[in-house]
Amino acid sequence: MPLPSLTTFCLVLARIAGLVLAAPVLGHLLVPVRVRVALAVVFSAALAPVVPPATGVADDSLVSLAGALALESALGVLLGLAAQLVFAGVQLGGQIAGIQMGFGVVNLIDPQSHAQVTIVAEWEQLVTLLIFLVLDVHHLLIGALLESFRAAPAGGLAATDMGLRGVVVLAGGLFALGARIAAPVMIALLLSNATLGLLARTVPQLNVFVVGFPLNVGVGLTMLGVSLPFTYRLVAARFAELGPTLGALVRGLAHG
Repeated sequence: MPLPSLTTFCLVLARIAGLVLAAPVLGHLLVPVRVRVALAVVFSAALAPVVPPATGVADDSLVSLAGALALESALGVLLGLAAQLVFAGVQLGGQIAGIQMGFGVVNLIDPQSHAQVTIVAEWEQLVTLLIFLVLDVHHLLIGALLESFRAAPAGGLAATDMGLRGVVVLAGGLFALGARIAAPVMIALLLSNATLGLLARTVPQLNVFVVGFPLNVGVGLTMLGVSLPFTYRLVAARFAELGPTLGALVRGLAHG
């Protein structure tokens, strides 16, 4: 098996490093940097000999090589970011539900983003992580990376309108996913608050503020448990859509 050129190896390493940097689990901040660098180098050493030689990149042009490296890294980051957007959508839904339940003053530090999130959002993140691992979505990401070298060989990328449009569509789905995750809790809380409002009008002696907080917490936690199968199916469906989505994204960024 012929050895790859240094240019081909660097381009392959840039794409894999982008994926390792942005992908869930692999790109988590709790994973040591040395481990992530070692994974990227090992994967690159294994793939570079079977990847077609780099095309469209002049070895003696630093500008051309730097541009190609940037595009390769961007593609790797986008492949990992597509899965991260599912996590972000679930976290957004959990954040909305948690604030409406009254947990807005009980925040945790998310170890991945270092942002303050509610305990409901962190719980939804852990559930999504379990679904991610159970469904072997990390294997799907690695498979998409391998297929990307067939659809777009090293050095064969371009920032086309079609590829950038695919990124915008992926980001837009984040808000829709968050709204669907929070919908069961929001509807239940809306009904419970409407009921409390009617009770407050009929029974003026009832202290709504004292009764409302534990009621909202109880209703919210109950709906979180009841809607767990719905959440699983919704998140699993989003992860199942990653394969075609990543393929379309790669083809959009490939030449021709």
